[in-house]
Amino acid sequence: MTRMVLSRALLTAGLAAGLTMAAGTAAATGSTGAYIGGGLGQMSGGGAFDDDAEHWKLVAGYNVGWLPLLDLGAELAYVNGGKIDGRVGDHSATLEVESFQAMAVAGASFGPLGFYAKTGMADWDAEQRGRGVSRDHSGTDPIYGLGVRAGLFGLSGRLEYEYLDTDGIDALDMVTAGVVYTF
Repeated sequence: MTRMVLSRALLTAGLAAGLTMAAGTAAATGSTGAYIGGGLGQMSGGGAFDDDAEHWKLVAGYNVGWLPLLDLGAELAYVNGGKIDGRVGDHSATLEVESFQAMAVAGASFGPLGFYAKTGMADWDAEQRGRGVSRDHSGTDPIYGLGVRAGLFGLSGRLEYEYLDTDGIDALDMVTAGVVYTF
């Protein structure tokens, strides 16, 4: 019985050491450095444009893994949204939004898995079009986000939620699934 307990303890210790080394290698290959990527998702409007549309996104950034678990970085993004249907007065209309974003990113990594939060500013343009409606809106407003990531060898999949708090049109919610490659 003592031999069985000792064998299990050695097996458990060996497995824990192997997983620790693998997680350290996975984190080191994807957590620090410049990255680029893209994604697809769904954008939801509010108020008169309470509908959904698809969007696509391009990102570039730099991430620094200073501590074993903490990641800090900066990210630039371009988002191009599809047509959100709505109404302006008695007429149906569409809203198309695009934005350029600059954000600070902070997160925690646990080997190849992690989560992050980001905040920054978005410079956005929106076009309202329909019968009797032709309006252009623009502004620079805060954007906030939360996400999770999983990666290995510099390639990471991400799922994130972002909230663009606009003054000119009602707020936009965006959910994006994407991939980034860290150099």
